[in-house]
Amino acid sequence: MGKYLYPWFPAELETEFLRKYDQDSAKVARTTLMLGGLVYCAFYIWDRVIDVDHSLETLLIRVIVALVILSGLLIPRHIFVRHLQKIVSGQIVFAGLAHVGILSLIKDGFVLGMPGVILVLMYNFVFFRLLFLPSTVGGLIVLAAHDFVMTKYFLPTDLVVAYNFFLVSTLVSGAAVTYLLEGLFRSEFLKTKQLDAERAKADSERVKADNLIESLFPARIAQKLKAGEETVAESHGEATILFSDLVGFTNLTRRLAPGHLVEVLTDYFSMLDALTEKHGVEKIKTVGDAYMVASGLNYEHENSAEHIADFALEMVEAIRDYAERHHFPLAMRVGISTGQVVSGVIGLKKPLFDVWGDTVNLASRMESHSEAGQIQVSEATYWRLHEKYDLTPRGAIEVKGVGSVETFFLIGRKTAEAEVEPSLFRSAR
Repeated sequence: MGKYLYPWFPAELETEFLRKYDQDSAKVARTTLMLGGLVYCAFYIWDRVIDVDHSLETLLIRVIVALVILSGLLIPRHIFVRHLQKIVSGQIVFAGLAHVGILSLIKDGFVLGMPGVILVLMYNFVFFRLLFLPSTVGGLIVLAAHDFVMTKYFLPTDLVVAYNFFLVSTLVSGAAVTYLLEGLFRSEFLKTKQLDAERAKADSERVKADNLIESLFPARIAQKLKAGEETVAESHGEATILFSDLVGFTNLTRRLAPGHLVEVLTDYFSMLDALTEKHGVEKIKTVGDAYMVASGLNYEHENSAEHIADFALEMVEAIRDYAERHHFPLAMRVGISTGQVVSGVIGLKKPLFDVWGDTVNLASRMESHSEAGQIQVSEATYWRLHEKYDLTPRGAIEVKGVGSVETFFLIGRKTAEAEVEPSLFRSAR
């Protein structure tokens, strides 16, 4: 029936609306039950004034009705909420029928007792926050019972019609108010659902954006960007920068189909990405097949060069093994330098985290002047590695914009015994 009176929700949404409505109405309904029980008993004063001879019978009826109404307060809340419409409308009908019984006992009860019926209808339509259908059905039952008993045993039909003018007006007005209120509650519920959906969508988009930011930028930079900082820049007193390049990759691009070439690059970068996680170094960017990483930007390493050195040694070995397995003429050329750098985020459309400074430029030159399969380091990096790593002097090379620079090839880690020797030598001195 309800679906013809106002837009009806689909079954699942209708169930959710009814549950939400009853949850919100439970406190009001319980308070009204307590008030209604007290008012129902208080009307015993009216009974004694009108007909003291039958006041004991009406008192008994009112006490029973009040106990039934107040018993709703003893129902566990979760059960009360689940069956609120049935419980409350049933109690209203019971109280209304009992009031008809009281009017039939009292002398001239139907002549003088119309305000009591109107009060029952007011509770039914307004105070209990019943929905339109149960409140209308309950009101009709009470009014029908009142008219049936009044016509059958007490008043002529013309007087019944006259009295019904007020009662039917109350019923229609109450039903209209309940209908309008339910329509308002349904509209608000639907708007709230739509807002929740939009909010959830916005939250999902924000999470995706945050995840994208976290995947593109270092953790501390991502936090600043998410916090709304527009300019993100940091100065680092010492960091170690590594550039690498695949020697032979250009020739390989002529041999492989585009799909196969992309697979090779995916394997290549996936290996290097895994090594950055293993050694705790920061991936900065890739350009073509070139790969750039840094250490010391997070201030988490006492000696940033060691982590870069371990990464570089394993990277060169991993690429050598990969090339041998796939019979590709590939080798890694690596350059490393240590010193002061500046880092930050630039760009608006496609923001990029990058590092700048003479150290970055020198690391790039170390890579471009290195040899296939070799890791060339600057003198500053050498002094941070020479106690724990084997390095071979390459000699001075001319670097554009810098001049003559002493360079070294990183060979590998020293054995445990070899690492102890410098410390013993310093102690002896």
